[in-house]
Amino acid sequence: MDVRLLGGLTCGFVGVLLAGCSGGTPLYPVSGKVTHKGSPLSGALVTFHPKDSNDPRAERPTGYTNEDGTFKLTTGQKEGAPAGQYVVTVICTRKVQQTENKGKIFNTGGTDETVDILGGAYANPQASKITVEVKPGPNEVPINLQ
Repeated sequence: MDVRLLGGLTCGFVGVLLAGCSGGTPLYPVSGKVTHKGSPLSGALVTFHPKDSNDPRAERPTGYTNEDGTFKLTTGQKEGAPAGQYVVTVICTRKVQQTENKGKIFNTGGTDETVDILGGAYANPQASKITVEVKPGPNEVPINLQ
């Protein structure tokens, strides 16, 4: 057998093995827009929690909303989410305004405090009523909060 042919076959075989082993679970593009009372919600953390998994170590696809309320999910360092059923949480924090009392500004600890402007209504995966299914292929997920 020709050495070049053997080398080519070996490289091809190794390439197929590496491609099969490095893929892991396929991820599919997930994007959407979050609105709150009809207006785009910027700076919100959107998290997809696998519906059938109670494993605290399971990766949860996440994304932050832009100024126009749009987001794209990533899982770990890769764009997209695995196919499956999810419960969605949304948390949107803002810095607490400092208050002034008789000319004195009160600060409660030296670090910026934040508050979820949604009042925690969409923060708990066990209580969230937002469910979605990620399917193979591109996924567009509108999230309308009241």
